[in-house]
Order: sequence, then structure tokens, then C-alpha cells
Amino acid sequence: MISRTASVYARGLGLRTTAGWVYRDVDLTAPHGALVAVTGPSGSGKTALLLTLAGRMRATDGSLTVGGVNARVSTAAVRRLAGLGEFSGLNGLDESLSVGDQIRIELSLHGRRWRGARLADALSPVSVDLDLKTTVRGLPAVDRTLLGVALALIGEPAMLVVDELHEGLTPEERDLVWRRLRALADGGMTVVGGSLDPGLAASADVALALPRASGADQTKPATAQQEVTHALS
Repeated sequence: MISRTASVYARGLGLRTTAGWVYRDVDLTAPHGALVAVTGPSGSGKTALLLTLAGRMRATDGSLTVGGVNARVSTAAVRRLAGLGEFSGLNGLDESLSVGDQIRIELSLHGRRWRGARLADALSPVSVDLDLKTTVRGLPAVDRTLLGVALALIGEPAMLVVDELHEGLTPEERDLVWRRLRALADGGMTVVGGSLDPGLAASADVALALPRASGADQTKPATAQQEVTHALS
């Protein structure tokens, strides 16, 4: 399924707007096939950083290379490497559509057509069994999260970026989703997951903890801290 690689290398990465720093001084080294946990409190810039790593936002400071691509030069090239789980306000699922219709739409965007029972094959990479006739509105949060991941995988990305791995999920459900993401990483995909819950770091290969942003005119915030929690070959 994966034909490309997507190691991530960031140094002094930052995003500053007219309102101040969204995040800054981010250093991150993640080899291809790593499971990366990005955690931080509300206001730490976690979601903006994830979108930057996926080529959907452009940093204003520092350097970022994803899969050998200089993201400061070509965010479009990074976008071709990175798939997104559901991000609220960006690629939200249509509440009124069925699971099957959501899969059909994503397939059509990639020039592929599956019909009938084969639509369910799109769900197999995340090991979730959903009724294709169920509307997105009727899905529990854990199934919706996994559906968002499954849709992102249809484009066969080298890297997967998923946010809000706490929203609406019980601790058990969060752990289930994390295990599915771990399986994808073990299969050779670079996976970056974001959450308010620092507990994800314990079972990640690489963990990045963001401090709360301090704004433009306040004292420089503490540097984001990376930790390698598992040895990677």
C-alpha cells in the first residue's frame, strides 16, 4: 500500500501570526515508520503544528523536511505524501451521508471505484466493521475516528496525521484507536497523532510535548520537548 517514505525532520519550527506565536521552537526527528505522539494543552498550537507537518499550513520560522521534501519550499509536495484523518473545520465528514457514500466519494477523488461489498475493503486497514448504510451522524465517536483514518488511507499516503485523539473517546476507545495506528506504523507508515492527553507518549516511538503558547509580547515559552520512547532501527 505504501510506495513512499516520510521521515520528518524539523528544527526551530514556528508559526507566527499578527496575534502572536501559534507554536515555536519545535524540534522533531521521526524516522519513516515511526508512531509519533504530539501532545499539549489547549492553546499550545498542536493542531496547527499537525497541519504544518501534513503540508496544510506553512511555518513562518525554522526548517521542516518531510520525506526528503523541503516543506518551506513546497507544501504541495508534502500534501501528496500526507493523509489526514478527520480535522474539524477542514475535512469534516458529511453528517447526512452513509458510511458507504463517504467511501465512494473518497474513492472517486482518487479515480477509483469499488461497488457493493468491496466498499467494506476500505475499512479493513483499521480493522473496523461498520454498516455501510449507517449515517455518519449515527456513528459512535470511536467508529467515526476510525472511518476518518480509513478514508485518509484510500489515497495511499506515506504519512498519516490524526488529531483529537481524546475528543469523545473513553480511555479504552482511545487506546483501541492508538493500537490501530500502531499497527499502521508497524506496517511501514509514518503516523502522527495529536491529543490533549499526555498518556499517549508512553506507547509512542517518538513523543513531542508542546507547552502552552505565551503570545507575541510575553516571555518566550518553554521549548517543545521531544522524547524517543522506543528504540527504532
